[in-house]
Amino acid sequence: MGNAPFLHRILGGFVDRYFMTTLETMKQIVENELSQHKITVKEWSKSSCGRAWKSTIKIPVPIDFDTLGVCFHEIGHIVLQHWIKEKPRYVEEYEAEQYAIQKLRKYGFYNKQYEYRAIAYVLSKIAQARNRGHNMKNVPKEIVQWTGLQVNKWNKAKKIFVPIYAYKRKGDIKVYLYER
Repeated sequence: MGNAPFLHRILGGFVDRYFMTTLETMKQIVENELSQHKITVKEWSKSSCGRAWKSTIKIPVPIDFDTLGVCFHEIGHIVLQHWIKEKPRYVEEYEAEQYAIQKLRKYGFYNKQYEYRAIAYVLSKIAQARNRGHNMKNVPKEIVQWTGLQVNKWNKAKKIFVPIYAYKRKGDIKVYLYER
């Protein structure tokens, strides 16, 4: 960070043009996806949170891989028809995260940190289900593998909490198990 002003003096307008081009590209990608799936934006969020309804969404302005991933995640909920409540919430969240990761890869914005945050997010939804009595043995195998869920430990716990942070490695994801 200490070199940022020096680099900006040397590279100046190039850095500004590159950054603006990337932001414009992200915004255009999101607008194309919205148009393709006939989705309207109900509100542009000021945070990196989003929400999806049947054909409208609340999404953040895409300014980095994380907010772009959130946009794809919410679009995924609509494309995958998650307003039809047939699956546990954590399964819907897993599917929306897989959709987002696939889109980030397609457009060249994939970042492992997004995937780690996505894993923590899905684990937090699984924890909610477990805290409400859901048996972890009913979690689909592909979700267990992707998240690294420890089914037996989670089934034995009284309560589970998974904070959602910007994780740098999968092994850094925190899971708090409260014993019975």
